[in-house]
Amino acid sequence: MKNVLLSCFGLVAVLYACMQNNDNKSYVTPNQVDSARIRSYEFKSAMYQAKRPDSAVHYAAAGLKLARKLNDAKGEALMMNRFARINEQYGNFGLAVKYQQGVIKIYNHLQMHQAATEGNINLAVLQAEEGHVKQARHLLNKVLNDVKEQKDTLGIVKALIALGEVAELANNPKQALSYLEKAEKMHGGDEVTDAYVSLLGKIGRLHSSLNNHGRAMDYYAKGIQKSKKGGHSKGHAKMLNHAGRVLDSLGNKREALQYHQEGLKQSRVFGLPEEEARSLMGIASSLKAEDAEGSVLHLKNALGIAHSIGHKHLAAEIYHSLSDIYRQQSRYADAMSALQEHHRLLDSLMDANRAHKIAVLQSSYELAQSRLQVETLELSNREKTYQRNLLICAATGVLLILVILAWNYRKNKLLNKRLEASNVIKDKLFSIIGHDLRNPIGGLTQLIGVLRDEDLGKQERDEMLAEMQKQGNITLDILNALLKWGETQLKGIDLSPVNFKPTEVIARNFTALQTQAAEKNVALFNEIQPDLLVLGDVNHFDFISRNLISNAIKFSYKESKVEVLATVDQPNNMAVFEVKDYGKGISMQQQQRFFKTGMEIAYGTGGEKGTGLGLMLAKEFVLANKGRMWLQSTEGAGASFFFSFPLGQH
Repeated sequence: MKNVLLSCFGLVAVLYACMQNNDNKSYVTPNQVDSARIRSYEFKSAMYQAKRPDSAVHYAAAGLKLARKLNDAKGEALMMNRFARINEQYGNFGLAVKYQQGVIKIYNHLQMHQAATEGNINLAVLQAEEGHVKQARHLLNKVLNDVKEQKDTLGIVKALIALGEVAELANNPKQALSYLEKAEKMHGGDEVTDAYVSLLGKIGRLHSSLNNHGRAMDYYAKGIQKSKKGGHSKGHAKMLNHAGRVLDSLGNKREALQYHQEGLKQSRVFGLPEEEARSLMGIASSLKAEDAEGSVLHLKNALGIAHSIGHKHLAAEIYHSLSDIYRQQSRYADAMSALQEHHRLLDSLMDANRAHKIAVLQSSYELAQSRLQVETLELSNREKTYQRNLLICAATGVLLILVILAWNYRKNKLLNKRLEASNVIKDKLFSIIGHDLRNPIGGLTQLIGVLRDEDLGKQERDEMLAEMQKQGNITLDILNALLKWGETQLKGIDLSPVNFKPTEVIARNFTALQTQAAEKNVALFNEIQPDLLVLGDVNHFDFISRNLISNAIKFSYKESKVEVLATVDQPNNMAVFEVKDYGKGISMQQQQRFFKTGMEIAYGTGGEKGTGLGLMLAKEFVLANKGRMWLQSTEGAGASFFFSFPLGQH
């Protein structure tokens, strides 16, 4: 088979090279109307990029299709650049790099050297974001040498700024500062642009991060002065707020307040709601020591603005600031409520970003087509020879490829499904480690700080100790599940099958979970026949049943019950176990996810949070013991989880 493949690909390669002719596709310059249509698609794609990536991809794809229909190379590069920017925003850096490389190839073919230079600068930043810092620096140094030879001042400035961004991504702020200050000196500030104002802000921010607050204020002051005129209202308001925050950190509350008030004024004049909210946050920070109630009022106004523009991340920041001020006022219940809202918003943002990332990945089909177009461009000067004879070879090659593809189709399809499921599980596990494990630990740290620093009454102390116990139990459950999963991945699933009575295992698990059940007054019923024997790993059965019973309790209503039953499937020589609850049930959408990956974050009837990791492990253990797992549920009427084990011998 390998020799056949090599022969086919060799044949097709020869055919493809020989069939090119001097009349290859050439690009044309579109008229003004068509150019305006392509620009319109670019504008719409950019407008929807932040909040509706599916729409952004739709308009970019429409623009790309139109550009190709019109044979407009420049328009095609423009739309491919849109795909690169969308994928960059949602963390698909590998795909963004490929789109950017396609853009550069088109510009090189069109001999648009300045555009190709900018494309290489963007490519280097993407490579650094993907983790290839050394490769990014090498490319940027090459670009820098080229623009220096061409005496292209603007190109030098852009290359130095990009080198600064790469250094910052590599956690080297001093080197980043050196590059950015060189860029600012080279620019000179004679022509004030949004990019120049942004550059001053970056330099100020880096100085501030290195505790060079005096130097930071110098650049912020310069940015404020430069951005006053020329339509840089957003940059001007940002600079005022940056300066206010630096002064606030230095303890110059009064002067900081003046900067934030001026930022608020400018934001309202020019209709900049996000900067208006950030100015109100700055004012609240400057006033909180002497006027805490006024600070709360300013933060609530900022929160209203954040909700009105749908800026969840900004709203999360405001809730965190509110929590700090409530704590300062000893309003611990309000502080806890604000902190919980802060974490809820961060949870929703992570879920939304994951959905957006999946939507953006669907654009990969367009990349494949774009790359074919670029390859056609690179072959455009090849001569056409021996076409008639080679067509016969082409037909033979195509037939051989079709035979091979047909033979491999089912196998490749199965592998792709497994890869997709593996990627979903991997992303979910990193989400659990980076978010679900961090939040309860962060909550514990804050509660410990309150217990240590504040003089609390007995009731408040008891409430906080109860919350600490809850967060600690959540952390322990997640760690145990992660360690168990990690053990199975490193060592594989160790199977030690023996004959055992499942009713005894269920009884032990009922005893272990009695406290959890008692919190909701949930009754536990073991309906398994005392003489039933099964063959399998008893530790696996213990984990599976304990996980399913714990989940059943978690999703049961108060004063309810959980039943564990067993039936014998004689034709298949299997025992079928059912863990049944009468709780909130499972939606059809969640059931479909269970059959694909078994992993889904959900909340119990008492607000208990589950990661789905234990359920995934349970499924793996069932399969290892030659059984299977399935479920039946009607939303609002409870759920039944079934799993099977081979029957044992008496």
